[in-house]
Amino acid sequence: MNLAKQIVLLLACGLLLFGPSTVAFATEDIWGGFLPMGEYYTMLDPEGNVLLETGREIYLQDQYLTSDNSLYEVVEIDEENKTARTKLVEKVQLEIISINRLRRELGLTVIEAAKNGSKGRIALYHTHNAESYVPTDGADSIYGRGGIHHVGQVFADSLAERGITVDYSNALHLPHDRGAYRRSRETVLELLASHPDAIFDIHRDAAPQSAYAIELQDEWMTQVHFVVGRQNQNLGVNRKYAQSLKAIADEMYPGLVKGIFYGRGNYNQDLSPLSLLLEAGAHTNSRPAAERGISLFAEVVDHYFYGPTAEAAGHEQGAVASRSILGVLGFTITLSVVIYVINTGGFGPAWERATALLRRRRLK
Repeated sequence: MNLAKQIVLLLACGLLLFGPSTVAFATEDIWGGFLPMGEYYTMLDPEGNVLLETGREIYLQDQYLTSDNSLYEVVEIDEENKTARTKLVEKVQLEIISINRLRRELGLTVIEAAKNGSKGRIALYHTHNAESYVPTDGADSIYGRGGIHHVGQVFADSLAERGITVDYSNALHLPHDRGAYRRSRETVLELLASHPDAIFDIHRDAAPQSAYAIELQDEWMTQVHFVVGRQNQNLGVNRKYAQSLKAIADEMYPGLVKGIFYGRGNYNQDLSPLSLLLEAGAHTNSRPAAERGISLFAEVVDHYFYGPTAEAAGHEQGAVASRSILGVLGFTITLSVVIYVINTGGFGPAWERATALLRRRRLK
C-alpha cells in the first residue's frame, strides 16, 4: 500500500473512531492556539522574573529571544496558572545577514539598488481581521475590519512614503480562530504571485498594557513583537531573517522590537522563508500608540531591504569581484614571468636579458 493510501486510511479511521471534529483539530494543530480574551500566559526565567506576557498558547520547547538577546526555552508548563518556566539556552550575539546574502542562500535573485527613487515590493495582510484596541476602538474585537487594519494602513503608508511598492490586502479571514490561518493561505499565495521582497502578517497581542508600552523619541508607543513558527521547513532562514531585522532595529531604535517568539505553529511561513508575523502592541494599548511603533518599524524595514545594509552587500559583492579580477591578473603576470624565464634558459640569462633591455630603453 502506498503512502497516500495509508494517509487516507488513517484519516478515515480517525473519522470513524473520534468523529470529524477531532480530526479537524489535529490537522489544524500546526496553527498554534490562543487563550480567551482577558487571559494570557506568563513566561518566567529560571529566577521567576517575567520574560513575556502573551495571549498565545505557550508549549514545551517554544523559545523566546528577549529584548537583550537572551534566548530561553520552555521546560515546564503550568496550565492552571497559565505560566511557563524556562531555561537559559544562550546569550545570542546577533549578526546582520544582508537580505541579498539570504536571497543568494535561497537561490533567489538579489535586490538591485533603487533606480529613480523606486525600490522593491513589500506585501502586507491580516490573518485576524477583527483584532482591535480597547482604549481607542472601544472593544478588543470588531467583527469585520477591526482597528488592526488602521495600523496596517499606517504601516503601508509609511513604507510607500519611502518609495517602496506595497501590496496591502484587506481580505477577510473571519472568524478569529485557528482556521483563520488556513483561510489566509489563499491570500498569502495571491500576494506571493507578485514576487514581493518580504511579506508581513500584522496582528496585535493580548496582554497587559505595560507589556508593550515603551517611550521612544519622547513619545509613548508600542513595541513590535516578532513571531516565528517552529513547525516550518523555512525555520532556519526565518530565524536568520528575524534576528537580522531585530539587530537593525536595535541599532536604529533600541527597544522598539520587543523580542522574537519561536512558537509551535506554522503561521503560513512555510509558503515563504521571508515571511514574518508582527504583533503591534496589545488590545490594552491605544491604536495611535501602535501606529507610532509600526511607523518606526517601517524605517527599519526600508533600511534593511533598501538602505545602507543592502548597499553594503552590493559593495561586498563588488569587492569580491575586484579581488577576483586582481587575483586573475596576478596569476597571469606570474605565469608570464615563469614562461619568460623558461624560454631564456633560466633566471641568470633572463635577468641579463631584462637588464640589457632596460639599458637600451634608457639610451633611447
